[in-house]
Amino acid sequence: MSRIELVKQVISEQLNDPYSLLALRLLFPPDRVVVRIDKEIADLYIYPERLDASYRDEWRAIATRAIFSNGFADHYRTDDENLERYVDHLRREAIPRCIHNHIDLFRRLGEILQIRRSDNTLAFPDAGRQALMKLIWPDG
Repeated sequence: MSRIELVKQVISEQLNDPYSLLALRLLFPPDRVVVRIDKEIADLYIYPERLDASYRDEWRAIATRAIFSNGFADHYRTDDENLERYVDHLRREAIPRCIHNHIDLFRRLGEILQIRRSDNTLAFPDAGRQALMKLIWPDG
């Protein structure tokens, strides 16, 4: 298995929850930031589907690049051992510290996740989705 495949597997199996992905997004910010992360989290109150639709994929891609770049530093160990040690460091130290340092962002993410899980929450489609639905199924 190639290094990139190993990294993708580790992310999907061990770091795929929203909290870990957000922490990795904060720990390894992209070079060019179009929208600040606090604005992205605030937008989730209005557009919660973005968490699964675009943000999660973007955060996963950022995490993949970062772990691929930093996770294989010890040339005397196998790729599996390197990756296991690095991910263990992230899960035990870096991610908890990041959550502690950005507790307000993680609290807001938790609120959004609770809202999404609630039985009495309805998601209304945004204007773009409504326009697309009218094209697909015209009124008459």
